[in-house]
Amino acid sequence: MRQKLMVAALVLITAAYCWGLGWIAWGFSRAGGTIGWGLALGVGILLALTVWVTWREVLFGLAAGRLAHEYRPEPGDQEQIEAEPSAAEEQQRAKEPVAADQAEFEAARTAIEQEGRQDWQAWFRLALAYDALRDRRSARAATRRAIEVRRQGPDPR
Repeated sequence: MRQKLMVAALVLITAAYCWGLGWIAWGFSRAGGTIGWGLALGVGILLALTVWVTWREVLFGLAAGRLAHEYRPEPGDQEQIEAEPSAAEEQQRAKEPVAADQAEFEAARTAIEQEGRQDWQAWFRLALAYDALRDRRSARAATRRAIEVRRQGPDPR
């Protein structure tokens, strides 16, 4: 629930930012002239980019959330559902990846290479493994791939 409130707050802050940009663009356009209209156009483009990026990220978050709710690890997977780690455990994990995280990453990567190129759960498992290793960029890419594969068709399992 905390994450949903944070996203709602960020969307509201972005909406306020967009309102401010719209107000500035309106002021530039009212000033008239080539410079005024040019600045209004530039601010309008910035406004459009802000809305597009926010919309894209919200859709990504919703799709990733749906995958997380649907994801069921196979009985042979090493993934374990654990209690919330303490702050000291979290700091220790941040310093160096745990061997179990590295092993889960290797298992997830091998599963995709061998059988699961069209299995969204295999891609989502890889995304979770990347996330455990603190590789956020690769985790997002694997999550995007899982979303894409999920949209293409039913799960082959």
